[in-house]
Amino acid sequence: MRINTVLKADALKKLKNFEDNSFDHCITDPPYNLSNYDNKKQIGWYKSNKTWADDKSFKKLDETWDNFTDSEYMDFTVEWLTQVFRLVKPNGNILVFGTYHNIYDLGFLFKKFDKKIINSIIWYKRNAFPNITQRMFCESTEQIIWATNNSRKKASNWVFNYKDMKELTENKKQMRNMWDIPMTKKSEKSFGKHPTQKPIEVGDRLVLGCTNKDDLILDPFSGSGTFLVSAKRNSRKYVGIESEEEYVELSRKRLKATKVV
Repeated sequence: MRINTVLKADALKKLKNFEDNSFDHCITDPPYNLSNYDNKKQIGWYKSNKTWADDKSFKKLDETWDNFTDSEYMDFTVEWLTQVFRLVKPNGNILVFGTYHNIYDLGFLFKKFDKKIINSIIWYKRNAFPNITQRMFCESTEQIIWATNNSRKKASNWVFNYKDMKELTENKKQMRNMWDIPMTKKSEKSFGKHPTQKPIEVGDRLVLGCTNKDDLILDPFSGSGTFLVSAKRNSRKYVGIESEEEYVELSRKRLKATKVV
């Protein structure tokens, strides 16, 4: 298996080619099923308002890779999680992003497969995109489920670099599970943009806190490559899988420009 690489492939197909227990950890930001779900209505303001649809190129609602019915999305999630559980070593960390669209499905499945959930992490986006519909609170958070790849009864000795996390806080005290980190900086998009690109600071905290140097990290939905960049920056190994050629090239450019800190 090649390491420190981004593979252009369908994750569900590619994951099946790896041997059991090939990876130390998995950090990933899977599709949330924002683009389609059962009984979704066409949003009137988006259909009629050229400011958002054309001038601002607001296309987060129309990504083909994020388009499932509810039942398709659940089947898809079960399939990729099953492969991740097979590929990550026992007691390896699995960290998965989500919002209210999918986080409850993910939590249900971790429980169903009897995986021990260690924490939930809340990423607070102080400069989050406004809620244009004005029909609900402005969604300003994403959640991360942190689980270890073992049963609740057998789980033990998972990686958590507690002291390293304390050093990252302003007062050198325990790091809390609510992270106030702005959305991705413009400087991190110099090679191109991805609609759900995560900040390097978020990736660095997950990599530094939940993996060790030289560990091999899997990201089956690597997108713009943020978690791969964080892995490289912090002397970890990585394998990313991405289906879209545009984002594969974006990731490779970012990784080529990345230096170990």
